[in-house]
Amino acid sequence: MQNESHVIMIKVTRNSFCGNEKAVARLSPKLTDRRKEGRSLQILEAAKRVFIEKGYGAATLKDIVEETGMSRGWIYLYFQSKDEIFEALLDLQDMQHERYVEELIKSSSYIWEVMITLLTQQFQELYNPPNAGLMPAFYEYFLIGWRDGQRRALLMKRYEKGVAQFAKLIQMGVDRGEFSPDMSIMDIARLAASYQEGIMTHSITVGTELASTRMQFDSLVEYLKSLLCSKWVHESDQQEEME
Repeated sequence: MQNESHVIMIKVTRNSFCGNEKAVARLSPKLTDRRKEGRSLQILEAAKRVFIEKGYGAATLKDIVEETGMSRGWIYLYFQSKDEIFEALLDLQDMQHERYVEELIKSSSYIWEVMITLLTQQFQELYNPPNAGLMPAFYEYFLIGWRDGQRRALLMKRYEKGVAQFAKLIQMGVDRGEFSPDMSIMDIARLAASYQEGIMTHSITVGTELASTRMQFDSLVEYLKSLLCSKWVHESDQQEEME
């Protein structure tokens, strides 16, 4: 009976606390930090499936609630809007990616191998159903909403972070004697980002066949090789000509 009355209280007062996190917290059972993290991850994984299937614009909070199998009240314990869920999902993806890159660096003999592995995996995702994973929703969220000040600020922050991370990889290659670039490392990182984003957006919007994604990917790799290892490339070309 005690549990039943608790459920009734939640149902009756739900409309009054949907916008009030403190009220939700008072009426909800106490959760350990571990269970909170588990439920938050459950929501984000469900949201990821929804965004992959429907994109960002067509997806609704109702879709996410139904995918989780939780009540709307439970969702409001963790997130207040679709935007908040999507941005938390991006943060989760970033954290997982950073851990993966760290492990990849440890297990690889050369930084160039790390770069090629990361680029290859990203471009392979364009060929994987449905709809290239979360990338279309990502571009939809930022490109359509770039006029929104808060969203634009987040996009700029993510852009600078991505460029800095790639520049860090380049610097590691320079420190190890792999790369000998003739231009600024940050400039190379920005060029690579622009080239990469262009391939991504064209592949998503017009399709990999029309965009010639494979050809563009191979060209990007060769361009990066010439920018990062120009001395090595010239010596290799001269050796091939002599042979």
